Amino acid sequence: MNPKIVYPIPPRQEEKYRIVRNIMRIVFIALALISLITNYFIGGKAWSLIVVWALIALWRLIFSLELVEFSIFAHATKAIFYVLVLLWLIDHFLIPGWAYIAMPIFAFLSLLVMAIIFYATYSKKEKHLLPILWLGLYAVVLLPYSFKDGKIYWLTFSFTLASLMILLVLLITNFKSYLHEAKIRFRAKELEE
Repeated sequence: MNPKIVYPIPPRQEEKYRIVRNIMRIVFIALALISLITNYFIGGKAWSLIVVWALIALWRLIFSLELVEFSIFAHATKAIFYVLVLLWLIDHFLIPGWAYIAMPIFAFLSLLVMAIIFYATYSKKEKHLLPILWLGLYAVVLLPYSFKDGKIYWLTFSFTLASLMILLVLLITNFKSYLHEAKIRFRAKELEE
């Protein structure tokens, strides 16, 4: 028995996107290499790491979208993560001394906006459980920025503490949903193995 397998011809639009994506991959790699080589020969601060990270972030956000479980909410969470890392890189490799204030404020405001959207889209909140948890953890991980040079930076500490409070509220009010989602995720991993 010879089954006949017929695959659908991909639409022209998808084919064009694939071509553009392949061209952009070459452009992004070339830009990353040019910046690394230029930075190496010029010397000085490692600004090329910032360029490379920005290119990686743009690639992941525009040309490398997840096909499974894609949601704007998860996509925004990734974008926020990329921006936080970019701020950290700028602070450590280019212009030091300001990220300890900017990063917690940005993380807190992002978490606050996403939490409001999370509760506004209550009917679809199961899809947004893990992204909002990750976003809350991003904000709380910035706690060490509150303590620098033996001082407590109260502005930074208060924004990080506020982020922790939002995260706790999210966990407490959606505890059963988080447990259910964790069981599903870990059960799926067990089945894959």
